[in-house]
Amino acid sequence: MESKQEISPQLPAQTHPQSSSDAEKTKTYIQTGLPRGSSIGSTSALASRPEVHVVCWPLKFHWKKTWAILLSYFLGACVVYSLTTNLLVASVVLLALVSVSWRLWIPLQYSIGPAGITRSVLGRQRQLGWTTIRRISQDSRGVQVFFDRAASIQSILQSFYITVDADDLESLIAALHYYLSGPSTGPTH
Repeated sequence: MESKQEISPQLPAQTHPQSSSDAEKTKTYIQTGLPRGSSIGSTSALASRPEVHVVCWPLKFHWKKTWAILLSYFLGACVVYSLTTNLLVASVVLLALVSVSWRLWIPLQYSIGPAGITRSVLGRQRQLGWTTIRRISQDSRGVQVFFDRAASIQSILQSFYITVDADDLESLIAALHYYLSGPSTGPTH
């Protein structure tokens, strides 16, 4: 069973009370300090900052599931046609289903670096600074990024999910931990 973990480092882990039959364990961390990534520092510190580039394209990487979804859309449109006997209505339903699931058909690119997360799709880029990201939730397939500390419906709807292979998940999590952990709080002499 997949384990899901929410991370936004700075405070110790808080385990949410769950029943013993619930196999999913969740840990939540809240970002309280300023994130790393200021331009102040040595050049060796700047060079050691992790950068991760991820391409999410389910049509290419998870093509069986994507085609199954497309088949279910087509079957849904067939049901609509059988109920209404109107080809135009069935076509509009099919077009609406395909258009709302655009993230399946178009590749999204994410770049995680000192300035934040850059999301690129169809040549358009959106920069999300580290100060806007409040927490992340990790599972075996990727990471969900939240802009609100409270777990609410609105927070879930505003979030986005970065899907990665198991090989790349570790480097993605390491980079997110690095940038969300805040300034170093080690002893100063």
